[in-house]
Amino acid sequence: MRMSASLPLIVLSMVSASNALSLHRRDEPAVLAAPLQRRHVDGILGKRDTSPVDVSIFNHQNTSYWLNLTLGSPAQNFTLALDTGSSDLWVIEGSKKAANVYVSDDSSSFKSLDLPYNATYADGTTALGVYATDILSLGGATVKDFEFIVVNQTSSDVGIAGVGYNISTYASSGLNKTYNNLPYALAASGVTKSAAYSLWMDDAAATSGTIMFGGVNKAKYIGELQTLPVVPVYNRYYSLALALTEVTVQTGDSKSTTTNLPLAVSLDTGSTSTLLPQDLFNDILGALNGTYDEKSGFAYVSCDLIETDYNVTFSFSGAKIDVGLSQLVFFGAVAGWPKNSCVIDLTPSEPGVNILGDSFLRSAYVVYDLENNEISLANTNFNPGKDDILEIGTGADGVPGATLVPSAVSTATGNGVQTATTGVVGATGVTVTAGTTATGSASTGGSAKSTGTSSGMAALPTGNAKLLSGLAGAGLLLMI
Repeated sequence: MRMSASLPLIVLSMVSASNALSLHRRDEPAVLAAPLQRRHVDGILGKRDTSPVDVSIFNHQNTSYWLNLTLGSPAQNFTLALDTGSSDLWVIEGSKKAANVYVSDDSSSFKSLDLPYNATYADGTTALGVYATDILSLGGATVKDFEFIVVNQTSSDVGIAGVGYNISTYASSGLNKTYNNLPYALAASGVTKSAAYSLWMDDAAATSGTIMFGGVNKAKYIGELQTLPVVPVYNRYYSLALALTEVTVQTGDSKSTTTNLPLAVSLDTGSTSTLLPQDLFNDILGALNGTYDEKSGFAYVSCDLIETDYNVTFSFSGAKIDVGLSQLVFFGAVAGWPKNSCVIDLTPSEPGVNILGDSFLRSAYVVYDLENNEISLANTNFNPGKDDILEIGTGADGVPGATLVPSAVSTATGNGVQTATTGVVGATGVTVTAGTTATGSASTGGSAKSTGTSSGMAALPTGNAKLLSGLAGAGLLLMI
């Protein structure tokens, strides 16, 4: 991961949340389940040296979870990378029919909105285009006048299906125009009851998973869902982040750590790895007798750990997710490593970029409730039985299936002050800046979707693959 923007700290304090996820059992629940495919993506790794990298590392680090949908009349098929850490859905424009290419002239229901999209990725990749509307079909459901982006200039060959907060779209942050992105559009069209969805990604050996808009499948998790408040940024919600309060490495000699905690971390499908601050990363790696190879950018441990039942347990105000080392460690090596060395899918993060990526999310059943600013967690059931589907309803009343964690941390006070001045480039190319001073001991998770609006918001850190401010004259910086 490479950063080019200064990110602020989040101020944390103890609060007691009052809302809980509303779940309802119905004979025909208003839910939309869509299968996910885990597939390799061609590309280059980020921070790496010239040492030979085992192909298994390359393949593992370059996988994404893909969502199939159609756009247009007649329908054009797309396979897009699912991304909980960003909010816009975009496809690549083409002049003729081809896989994953959108031909606007072939769709009778296409309408251009003449609103520009201008994003720059951290590796230099650009995505330029225009907002438009068309008919979207997903899993048998149809949404008319769905708003998305037609990208006409990019070095990427894949599009993205962002499912984060609609306030974090480029249109909202850069153009001051909020619209219904995918989760909100499904709710507004009556496909679901609310802008909420659950995610099941199966284990590290699997090639598929499921996203369920508007519903929860009890067969996919163990125990009960525990509901936590999303960490706000300056009293507003932009990033799907939780406060991580403790990490325990459970081996023959278990060790726990609260270094740099509580810490706001983004639960982000746009990142393969889990990225944590250097000191916290060192504590976890040390407890596993591992080593970080700074030249290659990978950490390694003994391959023998894959065969153990040891866990790394992530705690969120007492709600615990056990990530087995069999899910976190995989075969692969860099030239010069000791024999019997395997990669562990943890990475020291850049300042402010704290992400629980796919290596964590596969072990967690996650419900992202955008309406109530809550995330519910349970341990994944890797061997689910018959489906048991509950509808996510409206309102904030709690019912069986989700239990509010009492006195959960959403913010916490601490020492230290950091001032962040950030900006985004609007439609006119004029850079708008906003300065904010924040105190705290926990930094926000992930890359920053930021806006420089008149309300005075500073950098709004979220997950990987997302809007980062700081590229004056070049649009929004994205990290993937």
